[in-house]
Amino acid sequence: MQPVIINTGTLVQAGSFGFCASQGKTPETTFSSVPPQMMVGYDDFFRGGKSPFACDDVRISIFRGGVKFDLTQFDRIAHAELLLDTMQSVTRSDGKLMQTQTPVSYANMLCVATEIFASNMLCDNEMPLPVGEVISIDVSNQVRDWINKRRNNFGFILGGPRPMFSAQTPPRDNDAKISWYNNVRLRVTYQKTGNSRVMQ
Repeated sequence: MQPVIINTGTLVQAGSFGFCASQGKTPETTFSSVPPQMMVGYDDFFRGGKSPFACDDVRISIFRGGVKFDLTQFDRIAHAELLLDTMQSVTRSDGKLMQTQTPVSYANMLCVATEIFASNMLCDNEMPLPVGEVISIDVSNQVRDWINKRRNNFGFILGGPRPMFSAQTPPRDNDAKISWYNNVRLRVTYQKTGNSRVMQ
């Protein structure tokens, strides 16, 4: 199955820390994605102030990918598997940008969206996401919950590779780790009996 929605949510946290007379301006991220691609990772900006009364300017951009499938034709399933391909990945360390020859997946977490896709991409039911060029993961239980209407189908969210942090103590670096994904699909195994609305 092909998704009905593919989206990238970008959460931006920016501020000035230390002995600051005013809020400093930080540049926007230069990374982006366009459906049917989605992007996962982070992009940090840090500009350190001068001692002894340093004022540091910080901007953190966190990217999460979202994907939703229309499951209304199903009444029950035997198995569901989410599949996607890693298109490319980039890493920036100490301001030096490097593109990996073989795509490395920096998304390491899959979860279930708790609301319509937005910038912060809220979710629960987190589970580890395999890494590699071609990714597949069993999502049978999550799909059954949607089909049985135990919870609303807002879709899946991919996140990582860095854990969340306190807004008061953001990373102070110029690092980035980002992966782009495409060819997202859901492989559903079902029996014809009990699924009269599925197009044969």
